Amino acid sequence: MIALCNSGKWQRTKYVGVTLVGKTLAVMGFGKVGPEVARRAKGLGMDVIAHDPYAAVDRARAIGVDLVSFDEAISTADFISLHMPLTPSTAKLFNDETFAKVRKGVRIINVARGGVVDEEALLRALDNGTVAQVIPLVMSTHDASKC
Repeated sequence: MIALCNSGKWQRTKYVGVTLVGKTLAVMGFGKVGPEVARRAKGLGMDVIAHDPYAAVDRARAIGVDLVSFDEAISTADFISLHMPLTPSTAKLFNDETFAKVRKGVRIINVARGGVVDEEALLRALDNGTVAQVIPLVMSTHDASKC
């Protein structure tokens, strides 16, 4: 990066971020970590929704979060933060069909298990601009037992 700046080849507009204020974050999985992420996002001025079929509505509302359907969460979010366990029902939950429903330019943060995202479908979504950015803190080859 420094070399690019020094050579005059730094493309500043290519690396411009986005403001979080007023953006919608969908927290997918509202167990232990999801509510903490929601609290912090609210503090940054984000609107927060969540999806978790097992979460208590009153617990979410207590911190100003609405629990919504899976489809509503993925279709309205500017940012999606994944916090669900890897189970047979969540394996490759984020696949071509799911990416077809997201808001164009969505940003995804995966702090769940790598297997909840179909990585080949994610690459296609990145290539066609459906997904603007991804932060894959875990991948399908990630071995959580070594952590």
